[in-house]
Amino acid sequence: MDRVKADQKKKVIMNYVYCALIGLLVVACAVTIALVNSNTTTQNGVIGDTDLPVSTTTYVLPMKDATVAKDYSGKELQYNETLKQWEIHKAIDFLAGENLEVFAIANGTVTNVYTNYLEGTVIEISHANGLVSVYKSLDANVSVKVGDKVSAGQVIGSASTTMAQELNTGAHLHLEILEDGKKVDPNNYLSIGIK
Repeated sequence: MDRVKADQKKKVIMNYVYCALIGLLVVACAVTIALVNSNTTTQNGVIGDTDLPVSTTTYVLPMKDATVAKDYSGKELQYNETLKQWEIHKAIDFLAGENLEVFAIANGTVTNVYTNYLEGTVIEISHANGLVSVYKSLDANVSVKVGDKVSAGQVIGSASTTMAQELNTGAHLHLEILEDGKKVDPNNYLSIGIK
């Protein structure tokens, strides 16, 4: 009789041990999945210098004391006052306040600087993970040249009215972000509290 009770007690203890081990395994799996997901999010959602670890990258707004004149729209049409037509707007237009300075939104390398009638003066900066930030409607006197390394928050130029296709907007910055060559919503990368 004592032997039967001892065997039953042993079985109960073993069941508790098995349950505890399964519980620890479940917790270990959950922690591993959470770590993998957080690393994936960090690597896919950050603009940064390719020489720096992705997790150390920060974003800054491209202008101070600006308001959003026209937000990103990938599908809905918005009216262009200058061209007098409805169109999609795959960028954010920042209407300049008193401070016209334009800043690099993240660490990167200047890959293009050019001027044309429709876009005005343009600076392109390449970042990590195939991202490129494009700054249009800048004054012709820019602060950077092709090949320059820039830091987040560094002045690269000034907002102006050089973009003929948005002339009626006034002095502004037309900011585009390209991900692997396709325009994406800058709101995915910037925390804009000035809308």
